[in-house]
Parts: sequence; C-alpha cells; structure tokens
Amino acid sequence: MKIVVLLAAMTRGGIDLLQSLLDKHPEISQLPGKFYIDEFLEKINNKNNYEIAQQFIDCYPEYFDSRLNIVERHNFLGQNKNEFYLIDKNKFIKKFNELSKNKKLNKKEIIINLHLAYSSASGDSIDEKKLVILQIHHLFRIKSIEDLDFDIACTIRDPIASHSSYVKNLSTFNNKSINPWQYYYHMERNFSHLIKLSKLKRKINVIKLERLHRNNLDVMKNFCIQYQIDYKEILQKSTFHGKLWWGDQVSKKYLNGINIKFENNIDYNSFSKNDINIIEYYLENYIKTYKYTFKGNRETLNFKKYFPLKVDKVIFIQSIKKLNFKNLIFCFYYYLKRLKFMKKTKLDKFEYPAEL
Repeated sequence: MKIVVLLAAMTRGGIDLLQSLLDKHPEISQLPGKFYIDEFLEKINNKNNYEIAQQFIDCYPEYFDSRLNIVERHNFLGQNKNEFYLIDKNKFIKKFNELSKNKKLNKKEIIINLHLAYSSASGDSIDEKKLVILQIHHLFRIKSIEDLDFDIACTIRDPIASHSSYVKNLSTFNNKSINPWQYYYHMERNFSHLIKLSKLKRKINVIKLERLHRNNLDVMKNFCIQYQIDYKEILQKSTFHGKLWWGDQVSKKYLNGINIKFENNIDYNSFSKNDINIIEYYLENYIKTYKYTFKGNRETLNFKKYFPLKVDKVIFIQSIKKLNFKNLIFCFYYYLKRLKFMKKTKLDKFEYPAEL
C-alpha cells in the first residue's frame, strides 16, 4: 500500500483543505487531521499491539469524538454547523489487532494498520484501499520515517498572501507576546522547506492553494491519475467523515469549501514599507516558477535587503515593553539565523518541483 505524506511547505497553504477534499474517497485511508508521527513513534517504543492502539486513542481522543476538536472546528460540521462524529474505540482496537495478527510490527505496518483500522471503525470498507494519506503537517517530523518509501504532497500559496495571513492571525497582534521561534519557523518554512524536501529524493507533488480552489477539478483529477485511483465527485467537497467542514478556528470565519472565484486577501498593513520588496527579492525564482504576480516595485535594494521586517520590529518593541529579556535575546538570535537561509544566489539556482 502506498503512503503519501501531506505537509505544508508554506504557512496557511491549505493543507487541511486538501485533506478534507480527500475525505471519504473509497480508495484512500486517512485520519481526520494531523498525525504527529514522530511523537507517536517515541511513545509506543516496546509496546505491544493492544498498547499501540490504546496509545493512539489516548493521543488523539478528538478523532473518536470530534466535539473535542475545537481548533479545527470539527465540532461544527454539517450544513447547519451542528454535527459531529463519534468513532467506536473498541472497533478500532479490535480491527487494529486483527490486522496486526499478534506479530511484531515494523514502522510502515504500524502506520498502515492504524489508518486502516480507523477507516474500518468509521464504517468504510478497507478492501479497496490503495493509498494511506499521512498528514504530518511539519517538515521536521519527516525525519522519523525517512527510511520508509513514500511520496510527498505539499501545498503552497502566494508568498505575500502567506505572510499576510500568518501575521493577521498571530497572537502577537492581539497584544500578546510573539514567540520569536514561531516567527522564525514561519519564515524558514516559506523560504526553505521545498529545498529541504527535494533533498529527500522522493516524488514531490506541489499543489498551489489558488489552483486547488480555482482549478479544483484539474488538480484532483491529476492527483487521481498520479496514484491510479478513480476520480470521484466527493473530491470536490470539503468534508470530514462526509460532513461539511467550514475551516479551522484560525480562519475566524466560516469557509464553504472550494471557491472558484478565490482571491488572496492581502492585508498590506501587515508589512512595513520595504517588506514586500525584500520577500520578493529573495523569492524571485519561486514567484516566477509558480507564476505568481510580483506586488512590490522591484527596486534595487542594496543594503535594504537586510532590513528587519515589521514582525521583527513588533517582537523587539513588545519584548522591551514587557521586559521580556529572553524574547529580546531570541529575536536577535533568530533574525541572524534567518539570514543564513535567505541567500539570493542559492534560492535563484534552485530548481523547484513541478506543481501537480
């Protein structure tokens, strides 16, 4: 059985939307959200099969009672936003043990059997399953399974829209302290994750959020062709367990699945004067490869390319106001560290993976 790892190569790139579109395809087995496989594998070391299944339930109780999944708003599913799903834990454990046949499982078998057992407990037939969709979300988690055979599907979007969406939803901009590492990770993800993924030498399918909305039929048919599964109309509906999904809590509004008129909503107040020019200067190759539109004036930056961005300034000012000296030190540390991956020559030479 083929494993396809889903992760976000860019912040707010639509990875959860993509997973919701794959929901209920008869040939796909997946969980209703993120599975932090690295953390899970550490917790089940030397455990027997029953203990592995029980540990999964303990780690992800929201997969068995979606009323617990408030952040992803799986407690507000359905046409009237009043539905949820319940999955029988005993059926899950029974099926996992049946699939495992009391043998010592390897890493791949654990991943596949957990997914198939969950699909079975959800009422799906597992006889037709060809793909396991493993949504790990973050690149660093892939290290725990890099010895396995798998493909990668990752979502991207316009880098200026990504930055704007991230900043708009930062707790920092709600008068709370920003975590300097969190902002560094956002920047590092947007600049470096596709480069790091390419070093894994796996098949990579890049999916643009914009095309996932506007050209959904083409994208999903290409996905089916890629993995030799049948195209189904369900692939155009954003659901979990067949119930309409309205987007996560971070979105702050209800999103009704695919929008063929989708446009990136960019808040230009998220940027200082030179921010857009700086980001587009370094990501020029990325923008051209994926046919995004330049939004800055593309002036010659010279030393301005080293200027801190607006969020850097916010972190600095908040740290001083709150006498948070730890944050103050880290804001300098992560800014300097960031300069190491913002290398124009390296970014311009990189051959980005083709989009699906």
